[in-house]
Amino acid sequence: MKNNGDIIEFLKKKEYVMLNNNLGEGSFGKTVLLNDPFIDEVFVAKKYEPDVDSEDEKKRFFKSFLDEIKIMYKLNHHNIVRIYNYYAYENILTGFILMEYIDGDRIDDWIEECSKGLKTTTSNDIFIQLIDAFDYLQQHGIIHRDIREGNILIDKNDVVKVIDFGIGKIIQPGENSDDSLYDEINRANSDTLPIEYYNGTYTSITDMFYLAELMNRLLNTSPCPEFKFQHIIDKMMAKKPEDRYASFGDIKKAIDQNAFSSLSVTDEEKRIYTNFANAIYSIIGEYTDSPTFNNDCNNIISKLNTVLSNNIFETYISNTTEVVSAFVNAGYTYNHSNILVEDVANFCEWLTNSNDNKKNIIIRNLINKISNKPVEKYDLPF
Repeated sequence: MKNNGDIIEFLKKKEYVMLNNNLGEGSFGKTVLLNDPFIDEVFVAKKYEPDVDSEDEKKRFFKSFLDEIKIMYKLNHHNIVRIYNYYAYENILTGFILMEYIDGDRIDDWIEECSKGLKTTTSNDIFIQLIDAFDYLQQHGIIHRDIREGNILIDKNDVVKVIDFGIGKIIQPGENSDDSLYDEINRANSDTLPIEYYNGTYTSITDMFYLAELMNRLLNTSPCPEFKFQHIIDKMMAKKPEDRYASFGDIKKAIDQNAFSSLSVTDEEKRIYTNFANAIYSIIGEYTDSPTFNNDCNNIISKLNTVLSNNIFETYISNTTEVVSAFVNAGYTYNHSNILVEDVANFCEWLTNSNDNKKNIIIRNLINKISNKPVEKYDLPF
């Protein structure tokens, strides 16, 4: 019987079948394609094997390899590659990371095909997915630091996947990371360098610059006529960080504003949104901790439908906190305010029948409204 704190060892070996012994090779090792015959699933295995001679360099790069494992285990986002397992052999300074296999194209190849009219998904949607991924990274205190064509893939369903966090870092809010990567890709042309390059620092806003630089370069090479966010890219690429957006979250707001300018919204839809959003806003007094929000439209619709089924014979929602919890993941002080079942039903029906783009805009605007409530943290005894 093991006690709390005891070391648990799993000694059984797990066997994989090699499908492709060289998916790619770089300065830090190679990647291969494996099959797990027990579950019949395909994985990418990234082997850490740096092309360096110095023992000190091997140790330094091995620490980066371990840091990559720590970073990837913090991430769970549909636009970021998933890690499933790892094997670290500290005694010989090598190891493996077992990751999601992405069957798709590099972003430069995808945009080239898109410019020829060979894609049904637009470059706008790809850009929005990228911003969503990097907003998630920024919220989790992670900087990528190696934004280039080979590290952004797009799968067969046109889903963006950001990969390779080999030189990524976890940083605290407001912290800068030393940047000694002067010879890395996206830093060779002096016309595309941000001020941080000369200061030797790197933040999430530097990730913002290089993501915009990459998109701008690819779209100039292979123009996609329908792309409508060039003005956003231009601001992301400002030389000085203070001239860019303050965060990727602010870019998402700018995208929504751009979408609203061409979005057809009827007076009835405005009424449905206003009644529901104002009701949610009136219930929340102040947040008791820094809030996070649910922006998964399908999950929100499911939760609201559950609330409606529990209040089918009511005029007002009996437990209004169930409505708020469909959107808010935080504690808050409660204001006694009613929500009509009819207002919830109208909003849920409207959201359900909207297309994906409109759904995301509706939810982001509602979250933007309720995120403006104050945060008052309380010192509790335990």
